Amino acid sequence: MVISNPRELEKLKDRIPNLINIIRVAIVFPLMIMHILGLETGSRANLHASWTAWAFYVWLAIACWLIFFSIIHPHWQWQALRIPSFSAVADITMIGVLTYLFGGIDSGFGILILPFVVCSCLLSYGRYPLLYASYAAILLIFNAIADGDIGKYPLISDARTASATFILVAASYLSAIFTSLSVRYIDRAGKLAHENHAAYRRIRGLNQTVLNRVQEAVVVINVEHQTILFNKKAKDLLPTLEIGQHTALFDPITVLWDKASSRTFERNIDTPGLNAGIRAVPVNKGPDKLLILYIRPQSEIQAEALSVKLAALGQLTANLAHEIRNPMSAIRHANDLLRENMEAGAADPFNAKLCKIIDGNVCRIDKMLEDISSLNKRNKTERETIGLIPFWEEFKQEFLLGHPDAAGCIRLDMQGNHLTAYFDPAHLRQIMWNLANNAWRHSRKRNGSIAVVARPAQKNTISILFADDGGGVPPEVQEHLFEPFYTTAKNGTGLGLYVARELAHANFGDLTYLPEAKCFELTLPEKTND
Repeated sequence: MVISNPRELEKLKDRIPNLINIIRVAIVFPLMIMHILGLETGSRANLHASWTAWAFYVWLAIACWLIFFSIIHPHWQWQALRIPSFSAVADITMIGVLTYLFGGIDSGFGILILPFVVCSCLLSYGRYPLLYASYAAILLIFNAIADGDIGKYPLISDARTASATFILVAASYLSAIFTSLSVRYIDRAGKLAHENHAAYRRIRGLNQTVLNRVQEAVVVINVEHQTILFNKKAKDLLPTLEIGQHTALFDPITVLWDKASSRTFERNIDTPGLNAGIRAVPVNKGPDKLLILYIRPQSEIQAEALSVKLAALGQLTANLAHEIRNPMSAIRHANDLLRENMEAGAADPFNAKLCKIIDGNVCRIDKMLEDISSLNKRNKTERETIGLIPFWEEFKQEFLLGHPDAAGCIRLDMQGNHLTAYFDPAHLRQIMWNLANNAWRHSRKRNGSIAVVARPAQKNTISILFADDGGGVPPEVQEHLFEPFYTTAKNGTGLGLYVARELAHANFGDLTYLPEAKCFELTLPEKTND
């Protein structure tokens, strides 16, 4: 039997008490039958001449009790390793007594002591081999002396008994020593196997954890084109994947691998079940060749390419915004000088109107540049815990400073105590400024025209609703609300709502329009203890 893991070794150790019990049964029951039938077991009668049958019956009773007790409590034979095994000493003693009862060494029963010497070393995990062998040797020598044949036939009996005793004693020591060495070797091998198995489980768990954290789906195929390993993302993409099974989807890849087993290649697969790009990397180290497939859906590849393009576009717009600010500053300064010159001389309504147009468009471009700058900085968030009630009071004071006529027109409904969000305060202030400005511009500007409702939402989020008593957003405009540079206002930039939603997304929130309620909903992540 090949031991492939520590559990099999432990099972083998647990079988030792049962093996010892089988040996006991194999000795006791034939003796009972032989005694009942009156058969002779050697050159003598059934029992030693100096003993009566009752001594054999006592021996049988003790042996049967040992067998019965070992069946009920098989683990009593496993004792602490710091002392010799009591059951081993008992078994060796029983065989020594049996040998004496049936005539000593010449009866041939002395050889039965060897299996129990071996089992004694097994029960003690190879400890005390010389002790067990010495005890068995003492019993064997006692049997040779107490037999009474030594000295009666000095040329024949003494030599035969002495040689048999010497052989049995030597066999006891040799079997004890070799068994002890073997058991200790097996024990060390078992511990090493257990450590290796534990290390293998740790490494396998670590590899699986690392593999599942890879952004790509990973599948490993052997030379038989069978799947031997895959991560969770691969299972999500291909639910039919199974270990040890062939996947027909990879046949075009494996055909190329068979033709060029050492070349890395890429291939796109477009099927009803999967549209993805596959990068195949052969692994030729070791006796078994493997092929690692890195699978990425085309949607992810396109999204990544779009992200790179948007990042480059963002950098470009940031540079353009910086370059535009310089001439815009010169235009603003020239316009201010022109206005001052006009105020010093005769008033010209036409020139004053031109200055006003220039000033308005300069302010509009400035606002657009500020929005672009905010958009480029959306990933530089500094989130912190925000108490919504004090934050709203501070924001309301700032808003009323810019819109004094809005006093009394804004009402807040805070549903829930101590609502806290985890958000960048500067981003939240900018989003709320945009929503409040839009609500005020489209409202009827009466008491309670703007309603702000803050309430807990699902999945550890907070919802803030901005509603006004205006007519709402027309259906044909709703689908373009968050598109950049789309505006219905005369002086609008078309970036306000777009930037607001991007800032919300950068803080793991969201900004949407609810047509039924005719209001905007800002979703904020709630501060948790995670």
